[in-house]
Amino acid sequence: MPALALGAQVTPGAAREIGYAPVRPTPEGTASPLRHLAGVPVLHWHNDMFGIPENAQVLADTPACPHQAFALGTRILAPQFHLGTPAQDIERWLVGHAEALAAADIHPAEPRRAASEAAPELHPRAIATVTEWLTAAGC
Repeated sequence: MPALALGAQVTPGAAREIGYAPVRPTPEGTASPLRHLAGVPVLHWHNDMFGIPENAQVLADTPACPHQAFALGTRILAPQFHLGTPAQDIERWLVGHAEALAAADIHPAEPRRAASEAAPELHPRAIATVTEWLTAAGC
């Protein structure tokens, strides 16, 4: 996890986030590559929360998690959510994490449906986000 590698704490979150929901960009986030994701549901699958490393900027949050993404300079972009998970790959997550779904009382049909609904808009926006970030990082 980038936050831990950069000296920030990682702790259990107040709530588990599993499923698709939009993130809310901060003012810094609306000026970053994450602006492409505004209003688009992305995949959340975590029950932890990270602190913000020194000199990093918080780029997004959700009601359940105040730190959904941060940036440190132009080279480090660290989202908590899973930006690059194609809808067709969600089945692997559902099978591999069946126990987590059951513990959260989430029927697998819900993330499956949400992945299918989000994909047409999420996929091109995810590509725009990553492309802009890599370009700014000089890659």
